[in-house]
Amino acid sequence: MQKRHDDLLTSRLEEVYDNGVAFVSWSELYRWYDTQKIAAGTKRDLSQRWDDISEGEFGSLVSVENKAGMFLTAEERVKSVYET
Repeated sequence: MQKRHDDLLTSRLEEVYDNGVAFVSWSELYRWYDTQKIAAGTKRDLSQRWDDISEGEFGSLVSVENKAGMFLTAEERVKSVYET
């Protein structure tokens, strides 16, 4: 990964830490990781980077995926819209 891409990814993960959510497009991930497929290794790296940044404060990194990319957030920040 190029240094500038590493910095952008770190910035997105810090956005999750600071604001609770960040969006990463698939095209960004492909470019940043210089890959043709987002596989387990890429997601493992995201998770490890999150653990380094958050130091476990908000739980694991989770995502909501769609055609354009994924919204990243922390496990402990996810709540049901309505509970009965």
